[in-house]
Amino acid sequence: MADRLLLDVSSLMYRFAWGQELRSPGGRPVGAVHGYLDMTTRLLVTRRPDEIVHVYDHEWRPVARTDMYAGYKANRPEDPEDLPEQFPMLRQVLDLTGMSQAMTRGWEAEDAIGAICASAPKRDRIEIVSGDRDLIQLVRDPSVKLLFTLRGVSELLDLDEAGVLEKYGVPASRYLDFAILRGDASDALPGVRGVGEKTARALVQTYGSLDELLEDARSSEPRPGPLKGKPALRARLVESADYVATMQRLVPVNAVAPVDRWRGERDDEGLDALAEELALKGPIQRMRAALDALAGKG
Repeated sequence: MADRLLLDVSSLMYRFAWGQELRSPGGRPVGAVHGYLDMTTRLLVTRRPDEIVHVYDHEWRPVARTDMYAGYKANRPEDPEDLPEQFPMLRQVLDLTGMSQAMTRGWEAEDAIGAICASAPKRDRIEIVSGDRDLIQLVRDPSVKLLFTLRGVSELLDLDEAGVLEKYGVPASRYLDFAILRGDASDALPGVRGVGEKTARALVQTYGSLDELLEDARSSEPRPGPLKGKPALRARLVESADYVATMQRLVPVNAVAPVDRWRGERDDEGLDALAEELALKGPIQRMRAALDALAGKG
């Protein structure tokens, strides 16, 4: 289905880290790696991409964003204790499979994903797999869709432009404006005080841009719509103008950042040895079989 499948490694690994007690013979935690590899296999079988790219955070709290807004992701809970050491294990496995990996130095996976999408030929079809709503901003028919993780990672919500409109009531191209107004608890972004999802949706549906919205909020006679007869809402919007301006720079992905990409050589003997060492024989065998089947597709 997809020419290219982009996996948000941190988002997916975090979801697999909960409730996983699997350990290697040496006592190392491997549950998140086990789950991630099996999910990769399911995606290879069901989506049949020409290329799959595993995309990492280089910085989960980029300085460029915290310099703009110090509270960015400041409330993020600690990672599960066993998670951090599993990222190098995953990379070891992926290096031996020959699949592509990528990241953008100083930035998050969402930025690398945005840059890959921006540089892709227009004819390419890209599917992004993540639980990060920020990536909704990249959805564009027919080239980019988001497979959004639900119930951990056991279910994926297929978000093309129609799916975004159905779920959020705003076009994918305006999702950023909606998120700025409503806020995003996962990134510790409060939004405009007193503006929830319903009001944010109505404002985005009424105004063509946030600048247009703020201009009307400042006027002595706002147009008919959600600001009419709402002096308190208008006042809160005007008070939040600096916050909104900051978010317009902070929330968009950095789609022009250079992406580091690499691909190891397929090494079946190395995979066998690593599978034995990490007690990942089943996931690695299943993934290797899926890669082999995909390589032979007509």
